[in-house]
Amino acid sequence: MKRYAPFLLLAAAAPALAASETLLSFDDPAVYFASALGRQVNIRFTDSFVAGHLPQTDYDGVILSGLSGDKVCFFGGEKGLDPADPKLADVARVEGNDICVPRNVVAVKAGKPAVDGQPPEPFYATDQALCSWNWQRGGSVGLWTEDCKFESGQWNIAYDKEKDLFGLHVDNGELYPVLRHFRTDPAKGPEGLLPDLKARGLVLDSPECVFEKNEEQFGAPGWTIWQVVPTGKIKEAFDAQVKLEVPPPPCGEVGYAADFIGFFMVHKDHPDRVVFVNLGQDGTMIDPFSLTLF
Repeated sequence: MKRYAPFLLLAAAAPALAASETLLSFDDPAVYFASALGRQVNIRFTDSFVAGHLPQTDYDGVILSGLSGDKVCFFGGEKGLDPADPKLADVARVEGNDICVPRNVVAVKAGKPAVDGQPPEPFYATDQALCSWNWQRGGSVGLWTEDCKFESGQWNIAYDKEKDLFGLHVDNGELYPVLRHFRTDPAKGPEGLLPDLKARGLVLDSPECVFEKNEEQFGAPGWTIWQVVPTGKIKEAFDAQVKLEVPPPPCGEVGYAADFIGFFMVHKDHPDRVVFVNLGQDGTMIDPFSLTLF
């Protein structure tokens, strides 16, 4: 679960935070910042960095564009973080049209803190002007979801009690599943869920489709990430096809895909629960690591 860490390097000259705000250090290992990639955030730089670089400490509505090692990157030329500015030459990333700074010189401003057992409200937004966060509980699962009013309609997340899943819909149209909840034998781990997934038609009924722990994609503390991946001849065929075109997921609807991000999550305190998250190509209006299991 996310926690708020103090940002100790700010001088007294920085603008006062609103009563509902606090600062999250990008050095905090307990915060999963990757959820905010490509999203809008409000940030504050230290006075020591601002001196010689920027005219002010606070920049709202910039986009978190990268996380690598000890650096964090932001896209916000129209907000005043222009990589073409000579004063930002030492932190400019020309190929990304953004700036990348050490994590210890910037913090993100966060809003509502944790209350009544729910985690803090996410510190990012798809669009701060058009979207708002809502805490939702469906069955024994709770998480933060976005409600956005775009030109294309009202986009939000709803819970389907019968199927025990959360889905994205536009103007109350058909639900597109983005989070599914499953029960499994904790002694067997996620692999014990495979027969049920195959019986439901969510995974191809083949011994060449197996659960695999994803060591490269990590989540918030306490969570492990898994995927259903192809092996053997299915993998060989997929690897050959993906060089020519984007094929469908070789192991079925909740299997590994070349054109969207989907994965299973298991929390160390709930080994009998498995959650599948579909983030699509660019995220799907849920904060997956705000997930709370009741």
